[in-house]
Amino acid sequence: MEREIRRADVVIAGGGASGLAAAIELGMKAPALDVLVIEKMPEPGRKIRATGSGRCNISNTGAAGFNRIMEFFREIGLVTKTYKNGLVYPYSESASDVATLLTERAASLGVDFACGEELMSVKYAPASLVSDAAPGSRNVFMLESVIKDRDGLRSITTYASFVILAMGGKAGPTYGTIGDGYRIARNLGHSVVTPVPALTGIECDEWDPGHEPCGITLGGTRSAGVVSLYKDPDEVFGEDTKVFEEAGEIQFTKYGLSGICVFNMTRHMRYDRRAGESLDRFLIKADLFPDGDIAEYIRDRQKGSFADTPVGEILRTVLKEPLADYVIASAGDGPDKNGRLFEDRQLSSLSDEEVRAIADHVHSLEFHPVQIRGWNDAQVTMGGVSLSEINEATSESLLVNGLYITGELADRDFRCGGYNLSNAWITGLAAADDIAQ
Repeated sequence: MEREIRRADVVIAGGGASGLAAAIELGMKAPALDVLVIEKMPEPGRKIRATGSGRCNISNTGAAGFNRIMEFFREIGLVTKTYKNGLVYPYSESASDVATLLTERAASLGVDFACGEELMSVKYAPASLVSDAAPGSRNVFMLESVIKDRDGLRSITTYASFVILAMGGKAGPTYGTIGDGYRIARNLGHSVVTPVPALTGIECDEWDPGHEPCGITLGGTRSAGVVSLYKDPDEVFGEDTKVFEEAGEIQFTKYGLSGICVFNMTRHMRYDRRAGESLDRFLIKADLFPDGDIAEYIRDRQKGSFADTPVGEILRTVLKEPLADYVIASAGDGPDKNGRLFEDRQLSSLSDEEVRAIADHVHSLEFHPVQIRGWNDAQVTMGGVSLSEINEATSESLLVNGLYITGELADRDFRCGGYNLSNAWITGLAAADDIAQ
């Protein structure tokens, strides 16, 4: 196998958001440094191009380091727009434009890119122990990488004084984030909190074909509402066990629950299989009519001109038809003594107990999670390199001098709304600023 040798002052492993931010910042603040970005994909910024459904929600006014992030984007010439809810987008609302700008700006500052090159290992030694270390260097890193081309594999050894690991987590493997950064970090002495997918959908037991009623009938339905998450190892699920609640659009899919409020809920669904834990300790409840009391709504109509209206018909004035049918099927016990199905019963025939049963299912419709959707669907990774081993102000490793760990590779994750990209930008900038000093 052919082997090449090269040198750089700084090697950035990963050409995603944090890697590109670090590269540009180094190019602006420390132009004398040779900066090399090693990216396994054919081009940098692949995952950036897919963010925000192609619109790229680059930050949020509530994100940590927001002013610093916006200063950076103003400096490189990105025009942005900010919405009342705090979301910040490029003015063109094109994620592709952001990735292109970052890549071209880095290249114009003299940053070198090695795309289509896979980093295999990183080794470290204090400069005092390396005979051919660069003058004045404190550290020497030896990075081994490979390129596959028509002639086979080429092996490359790169020597550097600083390394920024910006390799991402495991979410979105089609964009190159397959968790290989964890292996490299571990080999350098770091510990890794078990990565799990987050900001993704939830598969529920109610979607089993044998479940009555079956949630599959809800597929494709959307409803404004409030989702709540309860956590209790004894599966009692009293009000004191509620760990999360958020209003938003609930999306009922072919497999279970989705939507931004559901995505944010998955960040609170960690469990340890090795300790015998499972998703059974969680229960999800959905309030489908958070703006009022459905029991009061029904009782008002029991007394007036709607008294003879069938239950199903009146409930479909509040809920979309698939949800109304599902709620009625969940709340009813089958035909009454006259053979009438619950949905066909007149409002006036409902007992207080039956009205309460309907209200309980409208305001606290229960779903039992059986699986969190996997890496292909997840927007972010929970877990990663332990924060106890990273200087959070600079992103530098507390175990290895000159090693920096940025973005999603570290054990940080945030809710939807530009917070995770903000983390990528700000940690990349922190690493570059520390090296530049």
